[in-house]
Amino acid sequence: MRTILVFDNDGVLRDESKSYQKAISQTVFDFSDNYPSEEELIDSMKESNDDWQRTYNILNQRGINIKFDEVKEHFQDLYLGKKRDFTGYINDEPWLIENILLYKLSKRYEMVIVSGAPREEIEFTLKKNYARCFFNEIWGMHECNGKKDGLEKVIERFSPPQILFCDDRPSPLKEANTLSNVKAYGIIPPQKYKGWGKTLREAGAKKVFRKVNNYCKAILEGRIK
Repeated sequence: MRTILVFDNDGVLRDESKSYQKAISQTVFDFSDNYPSEEELIDSMKESNDDWQRTYNILNQRGINIKFDEVKEHFQDLYLGKKRDFTGYINDEPWLIENILLYKLSKRYEMVIVSGAPREEIEFTLKKNYARCFFNEIWGMHECNGKKDGLEKVIERFSPPQILFCDDRPSPLKEANTLSNVKAYGIIPPQKYKGWGKTLREAGAKKVFRKVNNYCKAILEGRIK
């Protein structure tokens, strides 16, 4: 079997800074009358890979007594639309990766998405950007219990000699580094938080790239093996 490329979705393939991040900020405001600070957003991003949980944590730390399901429901109203008809913030997500690079990579490698987002949201974005055909498998939050579980499923499904994995958050990189045949790389998210490259390196990223396109080019050019 060939090396498998595993991509995170949010902040790597799609820019969710104007959708998920906006939904976090608006949900926090709607329940606490104040938008979250950049420090709160950064700290929550370090603590969790789940944006519903991030939102709940910020509110909880502010002393707001609210149920998690209520936070999640309001978040999804904003993100997908109240009828869950994909009319919300999900439509404001720039595509971050050049499809020509995905095409070239797909000719050499099997490619998989392992994400904390629901599969239907991932599928919506891929189809909208004409990129669904490049990926062999998609495992979202209902198909795997976190990034480590998703990577273990990739190993079980494909039995690859190695996996090249990229993510924009520290906790998945830490999880990936517990698996012997996974090489983890960091991608700076679109928000470009100050010091985030250092955060990803400290989490175990073998190298950090400013853009996912640079990461893909490094693979195609043989600078990552």
